Amino acid sequence: MKKAIITAIAAAAMLTACGDKNSASNTQFKKSIERYAEQNRFCLPLSLDIQSPENGDSSGIMLGEPVIKIAEQNRNGQEINENNLKQMRLLTNEGFYERQKTEITEDGDENIRTQVFQLTEKGNRQVRPSPHGPLFCLGVQTVDKINWYTEPTPSNGVTVSQVSYEAEFKPESWARKLIKQGGDSWADIEKTRTQSATLMQTNDGWRDIRELQ
Repeated sequence: MKKAIITAIAAAAMLTACGDKNSASNTQFKKSIERYAEQNRFCLPLSLDIQSPENGDSSGIMLGEPVIKIAEQNRNGQEINENNLKQMRLLTNEGFYERQKTEITEDGDENIRTQVFQLTEKGNRQVRPSPHGPLFCLGVQTVDKINWYTEPTPSNGVTVSQVSYEAEFKPESWARKLIKQGGDSWADIEKTRTQSATLMQTNDGWRDIRELQ
């Protein structure tokens, strides 16, 4: 009799656990979104604001481009692009870019030195293509908090819920240094941002629909 009671309690506990896994709650939804986020790195369009040695105009070059060229000084001999060069040296030390032979261009009495960096195979694995240019991967996102979610509703044969949450960026150690060197124009990268996700109920609990695509 005692053994039967213990077995019944264990079975009830298992059913409760299964029920919790499929319940609509902040805890379950946070776990589901973070499971997807752990498998997908956080990648952004990152532009280097590179100054021209000829006229001082700046142009944006995206990190992830196969070749990046940066002049060390302008035609008056003044040093330029110092922060950009620091960032590229950091990426070179991490093995994402490889420094090539420096190009030297004669401009009147000045010889303008231009450093050339080529994307490596390791660096190419950090890049994701997009319609607006390359995205460079810097780390992962976690869920800071769930803002709200809709009541689970049947849709096309499955049960779904729309979830709004605050996403917190967790950069890798080298990426944190890279962002700091980017100055004010990169300051917003680490800010918490509001995002949304569609979660679908499965036999294995709630899953982020992006994980199943």
